[in-house]
Amino acid sequence: MFDQPFMHLALIASAASGAALSIVGTYLVMRRVVFMGLVLASAATAGAAGAQIVGASPELGSIVATLAAALGLGVLQTPRRISVESVMGWAYAAASAATVLILAGTPGADTDALHLLYGNLLAVSVSHAAGLAILALAVGCVHVLVGRRFLLVTFDPEAARVAGVNTTLWSLSLSLLIGIVTAVAVHEIGALLTFSLLTLAPTASLLAMRNIGSTFAMSATLGVVLACLGVVISFYLDWPPGPTSVGLLALSVPVAAVVGWARDTGR
Repeated sequence: MFDQPFMHLALIASAASGAALSIVGTYLVMRRVVFMGLVLASAATAGAAGAQIVGASPELGSIVATLAAALGLGVLQTPRRISVESVMGWAYAAASAATVLILAGTPGADTDALHLLYGNLLAVSVSHAAGLAILALAVGCVHVLVGRRFLLVTFDPEAARVAGVNTTLWSLSLSLLIGIVTAVAVHEIGALLTFSLLTLAPTASLLAMRNIGSTFAMSATLGVVLACLGVVISFYLDWPPGPTSVGLLALSVPVAAVVGWARDTGR
């Protein structure tokens, strides 16, 4: 397996995506706006589909659409009669419908739809694998440098506002960071695995860990290990790599819940 160059690239892309998405996804889960990850992943697929129609770069289409969605959700002021989740539900439905309708009029739509949903990890190019690795490194640096501000506006925006922190700016910056990572990852690993790394690895980490530092570390570890393990298993069992990794991530959540319960009851 490790003699195959395409497997090297698939593992690099999986590890880089797993690290980047799991880190930013931890903020997403702690903000209790998990549905935002699904909206952004759907917006990325809609943007890529629309770009294919006009002959533009799918990557560029994904980034533009996802950043627009992240910006819109970041500055969103919802009416009192409905919740933020209701608006996100509308955005998800609209983006999903747009993707299907756009691809319905495109030759080879079935192939395009599968690619956008499940990705194409076994066909990742050298440049795209390198780009994902650079993105993961950048996300790690941002987390180390300004993670405390992100946490402050996530947990206690009122206290941050009193302390003179521009909560609107920092919240919007976090939303845009999540949007960038999502848009870049969707094109390579697909919307399903992107959303799963954004939400399932952080959820498992929050269930198993009891402090912020270890939660981020565990989230990134789970994202990298399970995404890569899914690729390895798929190679030997001839399974699709994306859904295999998603299955492992889904399994990690109840396992983490049991671990956290056992530790709490053992005190």
